[in-house]
Amino acid sequence: FFESLGVLGIVLFPRAMDPLLGTPVLSDVQLRRMLLISHGITRLGTQGWLFIAPLVLLRFTPGHLLGPAVWGLSTMLATAALSPGLGKWADVSDRKKVVTLGVSSQALAVLGSTAVLLAADTMPALPCLLTFVAFSVVEKLGTTLSDVSVKREWAPRLFTGELLESTNSVMSQIDLVTEMLGPFGAGLLLTWAQMSELGFAHPIDVGFIAVGLLNVLSFGPQLILLQKIYAARAHQLQPLRSDEVKQKGNPLLPQTGAWSAWWQHPCGIQFLSLSYSLLYLTVLSPHGAFLTAWLAEHRVPSWQLSLFRGAGALVGVLGVRYRKQLVECAGGEAASRGVDAGCVTWLAGMALVAYGAFSSAPTTGGISGPILVFMAAVVLARPGLYAFELGVLNTEQELADEQHRSTIGAVDSALTSFATLIMYGSGIVFGKPAQFGVLVAFSALFVSAGALVYLAWLALYHSHRHS
Repeated sequence: FFESLGVLGIVLFPRAMDPLLGTPVLSDVQLRRMLLISHGITRLGTQGWLFIAPLVLLRFTPGHLLGPAVWGLSTMLATAALSPGLGKWADVSDRKKVVTLGVSSQALAVLGSTAVLLAADTMPALPCLLTFVAFSVVEKLGTTLSDVSVKREWAPRLFTGELLESTNSVMSQIDLVTEMLGPFGAGLLLTWAQMSELGFAHPIDVGFIAVGLLNVLSFGPQLILLQKIYAARAHQLQPLRSDEVKQKGNPLLPQTGAWSAWWQHPCGIQFLSLSYSLLYLTVLSPHGAFLTAWLAEHRVPSWQLSLFRGAGALVGVLGVRYRKQLVECAGGEAASRGVDAGCVTWLAGMALVAYGAFSSAPTTGGISGPILVFMAAVVLARPGLYAFELGVLNTEQELADEQHRSTIGAVDSALTSFATLIMYGSGIVFGKPAQFGVLVAFSALFVSAGALVYLAWLALYHSHRHS
């Protein structure tokens, strides 16, 4: 808390100025704190908003899951189709303009979604649903643009070595912690709205409007912090000469060369992207909608579902937090690739254990021994997943050509969105509770395939640093 106040003091009252550039002089430690605070502020608001949005969509399609399904499919499809072009545009555009556009798009989209909800009682359900989904697509693309720029481009330009890896680790921990705290805070606001008599026909609207407005307010401090960072280190963050920067252009128009740049990139970076994206072809996630729905249908108590979801995030934090110590115990940085191989192998092993336990579970509802083993295997897989995710991020930052960092990150986002789309489609095809075992079997298969692809990269390629 006091470190945060110190950073805000630096932002508001910079004490030292560069005599030549006239910009505030900030140390790497100060910049790192500002970057992490900006990331934490926006992730907390975004996670709360994403938690409550599907609940609100149910009122547009009462008695049917069509609203949340259209919302999820539309946002994932837009990300898969447009992310590579956004990344390509970001690589040839002014870096300050890129993050400003990303953050502003998120703020305007959340504000627009909130306005749609306020007008919902005076508009037909279908136009409300379509408008809400359109704003959600804009918010998702803005999130992708700002996240890819900050994580894939800004962090490796500002920091190197252990400081960069530490920054990546803390960002991943922030993602996991806010995944717990955001929904928890949103749930408290929702409970308060339902218990209070505020004169609204739909009490859930009050909770959503409160979460939406708080989320909008969070984008201001985030953008201010990022602009202060840019002002202090513009010479690092803007690698292009003024004549090379793309002054105009619509980022949503097709940008040629994004997939080509990824496909032709050396060092086998395609293996890393495919390995990571295959891990998204799974329903074995504690916070996944399909698994939560099946467990609820299987008469697992709601309080146990809450513990299940929280345990997954908490154990995942431990995997990210202690990855560095694990690498040191294994022999230092030279052994980091082997540690990542062990993490993804552990993840695949837990997926196979989960499949075996599920296959032997009785068809009667409630908690049984095999179901407990199944749930435990899903939770215990999370440290391997998140530690491997952090390792892939570190490796791609090291190997990716600096001219294509945003492009590579955006293609990764597109591939994971494609994988998520396939899982949504599979859930529709195999939508009956009795067919959930098919999804579990395919999940174990694809997670194991992701591990094998990474092991193939490890055997075929040797990493080296770009100068």
